[in-house]
Amino acid sequence: MKILELFDGKVRNCGEESFVFSVLRNLELPEAQIDCMVIEDFINDDYRRQLSLRGGEIYELGLSLHKTKLHYHIYRPALEFLKAHRYDIVHIHASSIAAPAFLSAAAANSGAKKVIVHSHVTGNSSKIMHLIMRTLASASMHRHVDVFCACSSDAANWKFAPKTARNAIIIKNGIDTARFSFSPAIREKRRGELGIDNKTLVVGNVGRLSPEKNQIFLLRVFSEIIKKRPDARLLLLGDGKEREKLEKESAALPKESVIFTGDVSDVPSYLQAMDVFVFPSLYEGFGIAAIEAEAAGLPVVASEGVPRETDLTGRVTFLPLSADPAVWADAVLKSADAPRTDGSEAVRAAGYDMSYTVAQIAELYKC
Repeated sequence: MKILELFDGKVRNCGEESFVFSVLRNLELPEAQIDCMVIEDFINDDYRRQLSLRGGEIYELGLSLHKTKLHYHIYRPALEFLKAHRYDIVHIHASSIAAPAFLSAAAANSGAKKVIVHSHVTGNSSKIMHLIMRTLASASMHRHVDVFCACSSDAANWKFAPKTARNAIIIKNGIDTARFSFSPAIREKRRGELGIDNKTLVVGNVGRLSPEKNQIFLLRVFSEIIKKRPDARLLLLGDGKEREKLEKESAALPKESVIFTGDVSDVPSYLQAMDVFVFPSLYEGFGIAAIEAEAAGLPVVASEGVPRETDLTGRVTFLPLSADPAVWADAVLKSADAPRTDGSEAVRAAGYDMSYTVAQIAELYKC
């Protein structure tokens, strides 16, 4: 059996990519060859190595998704690729609305036995253009897609028309809870490597450096935090098109108070080094980064754009983005006062352990 994990954008080390490769690390299908194809570029060497170790291949079409909002230009190259490689199952992970319509049509017309479209994100679903695009895309996908799934009901409702969303399979964004379980030893080691002593307050965030993740707001919150905790540090994990803008914004803050790590392969160890996780996203399909932070025993201060279902430990504080950054700063400082306790068991008990997710995916991959 041949399976293809198909992405529309660049593969970095964020949300949906992290989810897919976490699943693949734990998925036992010895009879299956699992490859990955990305419409733009595959720029994560760690994921490349992981797939290579299990005998999979990486393919890149090198196309831009900015030539047209409809992305119709991706259909023909995708079809030619899929016809040449002949996959039994094509699992599409696409952040846009239109791309899955063209990719699912290409997959079905290539002879794939099962076509899956998976929604991992949300956005502003009240705009007229979004509603029109969603309706048209869903109508097209119904002719070509065998299974619709999403990480949450919000993510289903954003990408799919109402009837489709109601029937979508919800696949929880499970994590490898054992990897994220709180470890004082790892915390001390990682802090030492970062040059941070044990008494320093470390505020953290993990995610693509992009407008929807709203790290620019986090910098404003942090500027309020250091008024009360001058020695505090802000740890930003991830990379993206907003990095240069964020670095310029952070130049006004005390030197070396903001640490940009870029993409890292060992996210759990960095979470151990943090004291509070701040998640000011404009919107999230689910918010797997919050679940990872909770498993590591971190309190979380999140925007109301993050689904409420992410609060698995009772330690997530939700605030509106309309609130003053000083209000957010006070919430962060209050959260930091709570003792650090491991949250992995609470995450596991809520059904967000990777073992449950892998079982769902394995069932999905039966032809």
